[in-house]
Amino acid sequence: MSDNVGKVTVDLDSCTKCGKCFKICPANAIELDGEGFPVLAHPDRCTECGICEDQCPKDAITVRKSALEIGGLEPPVGDPDLKKTSDLLVDILQLEKVPVGIHLMAGDENPPDGFRRLDFPVRHCVSIHMASLGAALYVPGDQHACAAAKAALGIAELPEKVSSGKIPYMHGLASSEQAAARIMAEVPRIPLGRIVATLVAPLFSFQSAPEVVVLTANPKQAMWVANSLIFHTGGPRITANFAGMQASCADSTVMPIVRQEVNFSLGCYGCRSAGKLGDEEMYVGVPMKRLNQVADGLRGLRRAMGKLEDVAHREVEGKKGLGA
Repeated sequence: MSDNVGKVTVDLDSCTKCGKCFKICPANAIELDGEGFPVLAHPDRCTECGICEDQCPKDAITVRKSALEIGGLEPPVGDPDLKKTSDLLVDILQLEKVPVGIHLMAGDENPPDGFRRLDFPVRHCVSIHMASLGAALYVPGDQHACAAAKAALGIAELPEKVSSGKIPYMHGLASSEQAAARIMAEVPRIPLGRIVATLVAPLFSFQSAPEVVVLTANPKQAMWVANSLIFHTGGPRITANFAGMQASCADSTVMPIVRQEVNFSLGCYGCRSAGKLGDEEMYVGVPMKRLNQVADGLRGLRRAMGKLEDVAHREVEGKKGLGA
């Protein structure tokens, strides 16, 4: 038996009435009925963020829509130079997913042609995943499902249940609500008031340059990006800023924009559970002003890359020790 409550379906046979969904809902959309079963009492508040589904210990909750199942998305092809750079990154790094451009839209901007307007809630990490597979998306602020990402991107205030540390603590991501509150307080954010939406699409779909490019990479590919930054100059050494929290939004989108430096992120709980970031994958956020530096450095590294890929060379170097 199941109880369909609109945006959320609850399997009453599996539900143990533990109340975790009620406690963890950041929008306070879920209530418990007289028998202790969850009810979507405030559907207007529900953003379909999927936290209740993620956290249900009995897999008794299903959120109505999955952005990852949307089909028929044909991305536009934009500026030829951006297409050329995207192709180069894919070719040299052997990326399995295309580089994703992200632009934070102000209130006086209009979305470009060919970008699909999402009319259902989606997390920022999910939109990056969709774009890495070829979707060109226009995500209005009211369709951003993740409250933490929404705050990091400057679209809305952080809900009190999140800023206080209550929800991160319930996720088991900190030893106390106080520690979780500090984690949230130190997340980099775009100032509130200007950003109303995001454009998230393959880099090659943009007619004008986005603010940041996010690469979904494995550690070796990320290593080559790091090497590209020092290939011509020899330094300075690279400092990554991340916390294992809000990897796609704060670490890979906001931090590169704020610092105007390439940032590396190992991922986070949300992007790995919802955004389909694989165990072997991580993010690299590249601000546009650094993209040519990365591309030029990678061109110069081709010889070294070829040697690393050569099995015989690798075995010899392993025996004698690099630099010996």
